[in-house]
Amino acid sequence: MFYVAKSLKKNKKYTFIAILLILIIIFLYFIMRKSLIMCNASLHSLTQNDICTHQGNDVTINVYNKTGQLKFKLTAHCIQRFSNQRITWFIYPSITAFDDNNIPTWKIIANQAKLSYEKTLHLYGYVYLNNLIHDAYFQSIITNQATINLITQDIISNEKVIIHGHYFYSVGMKMHANLHTQTAKLIDSAQTCYEIQCIW
Repeated sequence: MFYVAKSLKKNKKYTFIAILLILIIIFLYFIMRKSLIMCNASLHSLTQNDICTHQGNDVTINVYNKTGQLKFKLTAHCIQRFSNQRITWFIYPSITAFDDNNIPTWKIIANQAKLSYEKTLHLYGYVYLNNLIHDAYFQSIITNQATINLITQDIISNEKVIIHGHYFYSVGMKMHANLHTQTAKLIDSAQTCYEIQCIW
C-alpha cells in the first residue's frame, strides 16, 4: 500500500512536469509564430504597388557620416525593404547614437520604425530614448511616435511625451529635441514636477 501511494505521487509529479513542458513548448511556438507574422506583414497598411524586394532577420546596420565616422548603429528583429517606395521597415529596432568621439550617447528602442529616403527615421509604438551619459540633464524620453533626422539628429514628436531627468520629470503633448546638443523642448501643455533635495 505504501509503495502504491509513493508510485502515484511520483506519477503525479511527472505528469505535472510533462504538462508544464508541453505548455511552455506551446507558448514558445505561438511567440515564434507571432514574430514571423509580424515580419511578413507590416503593422501599417501597404498598397498593392508596394513590393518587398529585400527581407531579413536579426539585421545590423551602421550609419556613417561623410568623414566615415560611425553615427548610428541600428539592429532589428526583422527588416523589409520596399525599393519602389524607397523605404525600409524595421520590426523591434534598437538604435545606438554616437558622439564625435565614438562614445555611445543614446539608446533608442521602438516597436517599429520606417527609414525614408530623406534619411529620416520614423518611430512607432512604444518609443523609449535612454541617455547613456550618466550625468546628462535628460535621462530618458518616452512617447508613442517620433521622427529622427539622421543627419541633424533632430527629434520631433507630436504625441504625448514624458521626459525624465535628474530630480525632475516633465509631461507635454509635443516635443522638439536634439540628440547631439542634449536639448529638449516641450511645446504644448507642459507640466514639470521637481524632487526637492535636502541641502544640509
